[in-house]
Order: sequence, then structure tokens, then C-alpha cells
Amino acid sequence: MYNPLLELQEYENLAEALKKGRGPIQVTGTLDSQKVHLMYELGQGNPGDGHSVPWKLVVTYDDSRAKEIYEDFRNFTKDVWLYPAKDLLFYSADIHGNLMARQRIGVLRHLMEDAGGIVVTTLDGLMDHLLPLKYLKGQTVTVEAGQKLDLEELRDRLTAMGYERNAQVDGMGQFSIRGGIVDIFPLTEEVPVRIEMWDDEVDSIRTFDVESQRSVEQLDQVTIYPASEVVLSEKQLEAGIIGLEREAKACEKTFRDQHKSEEAHRIKTTVAELADGIRGGWRTGGLDAYLRYFADDTVSFLDYFPEESSILFLDEPARLMEKGETVELEFRESMMHRLEKGYLLPGQTELLYPAETVLARAQRPHTVMLTGLDQKLPGMKVAHKYGLVVKNVNSYQNSFEMLIKD
Repeated sequence: MYNPLLELQEYENLAEALKKGRGPIQVTGTLDSQKVHLMYELGQGNPGDGHSVPWKLVVTYDDSRAKEIYEDFRNFTKDVWLYPAKDLLFYSADIHGNLMARQRIGVLRHLMEDAGGIVVTTLDGLMDHLLPLKYLKGQTVTVEAGQKLDLEELRDRLTAMGYERNAQVDGMGQFSIRGGIVDIFPLTEEVPVRIEMWDDEVDSIRTFDVESQRSVEQLDQVTIYPASEVVLSEKQLEAGIIGLEREAKACEKTFRDQHKSEEAHRIKTTVAELADGIRGGWRTGGLDAYLRYFADDTVSFLDYFPEESSILFLDEPARLMEKGETVELEFRESMMHRLEKGYLLPGQTELLYPAETVLARAQRPHTVMLTGLDQKLPGMKVAHKYGLVVKNVNSYQNSFEMLIKD
């Protein structure tokens, strides 16, 4: 297949600089459709050794652009995934059901299991606090045929992982235990799994159809990923509750000193209900908004991509900064209003990393910043700059665009 990029001296120089980690690198002159072609080709050279790069992270400025980049990449490879950003203003509003959690955890699964691929996200996808990937990997449950299994222990583990126990499984994120039969619908699978026991030993593992209840496929083992991104130990939960109650008590006193009895009652009641739910074992989901109380070692999604073995592409960095500043402003205004009314605690306002901090950390030796125009990028370091000239060429019936050098 003819590849015009390989005939460009400027492209060769760019690829060599990226391979040797001479970034951050700015590439000017590419339009939206050519950017994906360029990113894909640059992704074929591994930093330092010339092999295929294990992981590539593409960061853009809004959801529609992210979907466009994702669809364009699918013309080149199937190993590309879209990582949606959470709605940072409505952490507790589950308006998407399990869909967003399914998409996000699906990407995390690929990061844990696969050798490489391409992930596309928006800047706000890098701004929220997450648990370390190695911690999440330790929360998975693998069940194999023939192994001994304690059903009570499995029930407690699935509940802690965010799964909901029902009489019968009819949707993702649910499980049921009926005698020696355990049905689980993992968030990362298309069909549920049935584990049949013989006394305390796993007799068989099969996928099945929800409606007909008929078996689909026999399995030797199944790995169950959490149904929530926040899976915490009992020790973490108890420590977090103590911190929440301490802060709630201080907030209640402040409100009462200001003669704001309604706000004082609201924050006291909200935290008391949350603490009771966690201690009672029925409130395991929706703790994202309180993550900073339960875990000190939180990270950004950016940290899931090691600097030494991944390439980072920033699509129009100036627009990324604008996006980040807008998200910060909206978040700050919303949080301050809720804080004043007693709907949340002060610690809940620390839910996101500043855009400036994220972009500063994104300026790595293997970072490529793509801009259509040759422009200065205030606050961003550019070690090397390369320019490509673009010309559109129409083909018979279909049109395509080609990168050429003037």
C-alpha cells in the first residue's frame, strides 16, 4: 500500500526525533483527517528500539472530536478504544446507567491484559482522580473449573466490587446465587456467566443467554472485573468514614455558628446516611465523589501510560488548555454553591487535577503536539518543531487526503 508519508524527509526527521525521545515535538500543517494517519504511522516506531509502540494515548478537546478520531483510527486498526470522561459536575447522577462505567472499565481491562493499542480521550478524562491501575488489577476475581470456591466469600467480594445481587440476572453489573448456581453478568462481557458448583468445587463455567437461559459457550475459566472504578478494602472504608464524619462535624458546627440550621442538618444527615450505608454493606457504589477521603495514592489516567514506553499525542494543545480551564471554572462554581448550601464537604472540591498541571505532566520526551497552524503554545515546552504541507487529492468515487511536501 502506497504511503506518501514515507517519502517526506520532514516526516523521517520527525519520526527519528520521536524515536530518540527528543520531545515534546510540535507538528504543524496537518488538518483533522490527516492527523490520524500521521499518529498511526508515528505509532509504529517504538521509543528507543524501533518496534511497535505498546500504547498510544490521544488527547483531544471535546467528545465529538474524540469520537471522530476513534472512528478514523478504526480504518487503520481494531486495537483502538474510546475512554469517556466522567461528568465532573454530576458524579452522583447515574444518568448513563452502567454504560459509561462499562466503557471506562473496558479500557482499563485492555490496559491490564493487552500488550498495546490506542486510547482516545478528552482532556477532562485526565483530570479526575483514580485508583492506581495495579490496585484495580488486584481487585479482579478469576474462577477456574475444578477450584474450590466459598460462595459466601464470593458474594461479599462481588458486592464490594460494585455488583448488585438480584434474584435473577437480567442486566450488566448483577449477580445471583441460587443453591449451587452462581450467575454473574460482568461489566466487560456481552453475555453473563453461569458457575455451577458440586459441593464446594466449581463443576462448570458457561456463558448463557439472558432471555432463553440457554448455554452459549463452555469456559475453562472466567476473570471478573469490578463493576465500579472505586473498589476499597474494609480498612480503607472505615478510615474514610472516620474522615468524613470528622469533617462533617466541623462543617455542621460552622453552619450552626452562622445560624444556618438547614445547611447544618443537611450535611449531617447526608454524611450519616452515607456512613450507615457503607457500614451496612449496601452502599458500595457512587463513592467516586468521596475518593479523596478513602485513598491517598490517587493518580491521573495519564499515569496509566508509562512515560518510557508510550507515545502521547495532544490534539491542538491551545484548545486543550481552553477546555481544561472551562471545566475547572464550571466545576469550581458548582462546587462552591453546593458547599455553601451544605450539599457536600470541603474535601469533595478536590476531585480533579488542574488542567495546567495535567498538561505540564503531559510534556514528555515522547509527546507530539499536533496543530493545524504554526502557532506559539504559551506555557508549553516545544523542544523541536516540524512542518508538513497538506494537499487534497480526489480519487474516483471516493475522496481521500494525502500528506505531501511542497
